[in-house]
Amino acid sequence: MEGKQCVFLDRSNHSQPNTTSPSSTRPVLFLLLGIGIGYLITQVLVWPIMDLKSHTNRTGASTPLDIDMTEEVRVLCYVYTKPTNHKTQAQAVLETWGRRCNKLIFFSSRTDVNLTGSVELPVSPYFRESWLKTKMALKYLHDHHLNDADWFLEADDETYVVMENLRYMVYPYSPELAIYFGSPGTVMSRAALRRLVELSLPNPSKCEQKDAGPTAEKLRECLENVNVLAGNIYDSEGRRRMYLIEPQARSNLFLHYDSKNWFWKFLAYRTQDGIFAWSNYAVSFHYVQHRYIHCFEYMINRLRTFGRKQIVESLPPKYNPAAEKDQGAQSIDAEQEIQADYAY
Repeated sequence: MEGKQCVFLDRSNHSQPNTTSPSSTRPVLFLLLGIGIGYLITQVLVWPIMDLKSHTNRTGASTPLDIDMTEEVRVLCYVYTKPTNHKTQAQAVLETWGRRCNKLIFFSSRTDVNLTGSVELPVSPYFRESWLKTKMALKYLHDHHLNDADWFLEADDETYVVMENLRYMVYPYSPELAIYFGSPGTVMSRAALRRLVELSLPNPSKCEQKDAGPTAEKLRECLENVNVLAGNIYDSEGRRRMYLIEPQARSNLFLHYDSKNWFWKFLAYRTQDGIFAWSNYAVSFHYVQHRYIHCFEYMINRLRTFGRKQIVESLPPKYNPAAEKDQGAQSIDAEQEIQADYAY
């Protein structure tokens, strides 16, 4: 039988001389030369025209926020709550957005050792908010904390506030300018709080003296009756930044216009439908249950999208009333000038 020929080289045969001819080295030289030319073409022609910035994240920030206004725009947050909400709604505020306030106070009918910052007021334990409670809270802030902050944010325990965006909204204005923004989550300057408590609340012709009834409309009247300016709560594209409801409810329950619905009755203007037209710099949302407050916290402050190009931001110029007057500018309250098709 003939033996089968092996198709593999005999690696054990070392007796043959190992010689290399000049022709065998040419492919290697051509390969190296091609790699070098390709590298030069890539560096000179290809890389300069490729947009790599959109595929990278901004890095090198020395602080968690590139623009941190925590100390420049000091905000005292005061939140209305009641004893039955201490362990749920109020605790959710304390654990989330309330941590970014310079000072946080909870006004309730009793103090709670487990609710840091709780202050007791002699009011009914069954109501989270009332006009009596509002007046007492404002006097308390005026008497004990007037110089502890530049701005005073009023909210209830069903509100979620993006504190960074709130500071961004009020940044152009001096706390010595009597001005307020809102609502929900009404924020007023130190000068506005001083004027409200000293001039408006004690005067029956300026402010409602009866204790009963809702607070929002009464507070606005008391502020404006002593010439506190209504600040512009719209962003640069005319979109509202403080919302009566949270996005999920807006996209379901209040998506379509209904003239009989309380939500549309409250708004002064019929606006564009859909949450995608909402401001990118929203400040506050209302009627947020405590489980969703924690969800907001995660979505806004922890969740990141890998590879997304970051927006380059800058602060707006400071508001100068004298310059605005010289230029013939209109009132600082821009709400009446917003077009009807802008969205809430």
